[in-house]
Amino acid sequence: MSAATAIAADVDSLLGNMSRREKIAQIIFEEVGTYEGPTATDRHLKLVREGLGGIIVMDDILAPTMQLVNELQSHASIPMFVSIDGEWGAAMRFYEFSAFPRAMQLGALDDEALVEKAGRAIGEELRDINIRVNFAPVADVNNNPANPVINTRSFGERPERVAALAAAYLRGMQGAGVWGSAKHFPGHGDTDVDSHKGLPVLPFDRSRLDSIELNPFRRLIAEGTAMVMVGHLDVPALDSTGTPASISRPIVTGLLRDELGYDGIIITDALGMKGVATGGSAALAAYKAGADILLMPQDAEGTIDELDKAFKNGELDEAGLDARVRKVLELKRRSGMLSPGYSPYVDTTALNGITSRPETDELIQTICDRSMTVVQGRLRRPIQLHRHLAFSKRPRVAYVAFNAVTPESGCFEEEIARHGRVTRFDLPADATPAQIDSVGALLRGYRDVIVGIHSGAPVPRSGGPQRFAAIAPEKFERIASWAGKHRLHGFYLGNPYDLDKLSGFKRFKTFIIGYSDTRYNNIAAARAMTERGSARGTLPVGAGGLPAGYHSNRIR
Repeated sequence: MSAATAIAADVDSLLGNMSRREKIAQIIFEEVGTYEGPTATDRHLKLVREGLGGIIVMDDILAPTMQLVNELQSHASIPMFVSIDGEWGAAMRFYEFSAFPRAMQLGALDDEALVEKAGRAIGEELRDINIRVNFAPVADVNNNPANPVINTRSFGERPERVAALAAAYLRGMQGAGVWGSAKHFPGHGDTDVDSHKGLPVLPFDRSRLDSIELNPFRRLIAEGTAMVMVGHLDVPALDSTGTPASISRPIVTGLLRDELGYDGIIITDALGMKGVATGGSAALAAYKAGADILLMPQDAEGTIDELDKAFKNGELDEAGLDARVRKVLELKRRSGMLSPGYSPYVDTTALNGITSRPETDELIQTICDRSMTVVQGRLRRPIQLHRHLAFSKRPRVAYVAFNAVTPESGCFEEEIARHGRVTRFDLPADATPAQIDSVGALLRGYRDVIVGIHSGAPVPRSGGPQRFAAIAPEKFERIASWAGKHRLHGFYLGNPYDLDKLSGFKRFKTFIIGYSDTRYNNIAAARAMTERGSARGTLPVGAGGLPAGYHSNRIR
């Protein structure tokens, strides 16, 4: 018996013993979390006993979440998929893990193999806590700096580059045994509305959609993505009725299924989002449009009732339901979840060994080192620091730390200390012009001055752009004026789009974009300043008058 025949036989056996309500429940993924309380747990247990197909874990605490998942799985006749939005790893939802850089920083890399390694490492950490579906990678092409929700979650603004890096991420993750979901079809990048709060519009013709928005999705379909997530987007060129893509039959079935030939699982974006509010049932509309899995309907139990009623009155046909359930069960079978020896439980006493992995930290540091992007000047030679040989001798380099108030921010100076001494001066986020000028006066006699602009806040855990607005433009311009008296070197640990507001970076001898104020990026920024050839990143988006793909420090 071939593997495909064996899978089909196992799935047919299960299907033949399922009631219609169990089948409907199998195509629903419900949000669960310890933050909901015991009443919600009782509701989830009822759904699990109905045959719930999957759950999604959100921002939570790891150990109690896994205990809750274990409890729910113990009541499931068919093991449930545990899913997550883990674009930059499990850390997107659980702070116990080390966070990988967001996709935009990965987009600065010149090495697809390194992105594939990141995808594999993310897959391994999720697999080890029995999370077998990750709603990633983001395949949106972010060519709108004002995008309030995709932004740094995208690999960048160049369609071919986004496609290549998203494919590499997917290969790594699915190679580790975690299924991916390309999102947000047909493309959420060139929008300025958050679909959690409203309905974004893509007002472009079909030719433009083909060349930009749909490009990465075609690549990921060819790469074998297990799922495609359809976004809540109004795309008039694809459906002139104004119906959100997630519940539009011309888009879900006509374009994705029939025209693009995608035969995998189509899943909706969360059905409780404002972008799909229609006044009717979003879940039923999504099913009719051709979706296979209904993600986070507002009322899962009510959705089962509603779809069951639609089958009873002949509005829906049983063959379509069986086809959907078969896809879900086949994916579970391919995951090993239907095998006799499979255990859906997580050993909550062994979580420290999963969350603390030196090899993961080393990989993240390598990514950050390689992605540092020099956008002004060159670092052909490291900045020369005095060593600790003459203790009484004043360091020749000054370091001005703007808003460096977190433990992560201190890692820059700790790494610099491996190479020599600097004199540190601090400026708070609310520094006045007089305070900035006062620090400027203290720099007299220093030839080289390093200015570090820190966000002073943790990286946002989920959703939204990494737009820190770390420094007001007028303050930055005042600091940039020091360039007339010193060799000024700067690094900005924030969103590269902020270069549009900080034109003074062009007055620095060298200026680096470091993407976010993490420990790894602070260390990477220090290495870029002191180690030849460390910073090799390219801009993933156009910003500050520089095009996407720009670099000024490539070592040839």
